[in-house]
Formats: sequence, C-alpha cells, structure tokens
Amino acid sequence: MRTLLQPSDYEYVLTRLNALKGSQTRLWGTMTVGQMLQHCRRQVEMALGEIPTKPMFPRPIQWLSKITFGYYIPWSKNLVTAPEMVAKDDVAFDAEHEQLISIISKFMESDEFHPHPIFGHLTKEDWGLIIYKHLDHHLRQFGT
Repeated sequence: MRTLLQPSDYEYVLTRLNALKGSQTRLWGTMTVGQMLQHCRRQVEMALGEIPTKPMFPRPIQWLSKITFGYYIPWSKNLVTAPEMVAKDDVAFDAEHEQLISIISKFMESDEFHPHPIFGHLTKEDWGLIIYKHLDHHLRQFGT
C-alpha cells in the first residue's frame, strides 16, 4: 500500500501537487481546485491537532471504518466528510498550494497525532496511509 511515509510515494504526491494549476476543473464533485487544496490541508491539520474534531461515529464503527475504508476498500466519489474539513469559500490557489505542501512537511516531522473523526485513533503509519489515500483521491478528482 502506498503511504506518505514512503519517500517515493511522498515525492510522487509532491510531483502531482506541483502539476496542479489554479484553472483546473474537477472531474466530479463540487469543490474548486483551491477548495480541494484547503480541504486536504485541513485533514493534515486535524492529524496534527491544529483543528479540533469530534467523533462522527461510536468506537466500534470507527474501528470497522478504519479497517475497511482506511485500508482495503477504494474511496468512491462524493463521500461524506467531517464538517471541519468542508471548504466553504473559494480560496486563493497559490496560497493554499503552499500551505498544503508546508503542512505535509510538518506532518512528516511530527510524532504526535490526534484522532480522526471517522476512523478514531490512528498511529503515524495509519495517518500516512490515510493522508496519502485522501490526497490521491482528490488529485485524481482534478486529473493529476
């Protein structure tokens, strides 16, 4: 499985992020490319505890969700997301692009992580996999 913690996968994500353009249109969904970058940034901020979250499901459901959707089942289009991750306004592409790359770098250096609102407690390895999977999902949404 690909993970942000694997150097080659990390570089692959950065290459794809750097291929994005502010004018790119989505292949599905409702977010602009800037909103998608903000949405992805918020996930990493949640992992680092910079955005407080509340559990969306009881622990047994979180555990089951983590095992199935976190590891084995590919993510479909238009999935439910935590309210804290919804990008409400259109945002500046360049600023969001820079901030996302910066927060990913901060994640790579960190050793303290907070629970995910859907999956519950995650290790750094879990977060690396989930963040990679999330970024991949949205980069595909914009054709990169």
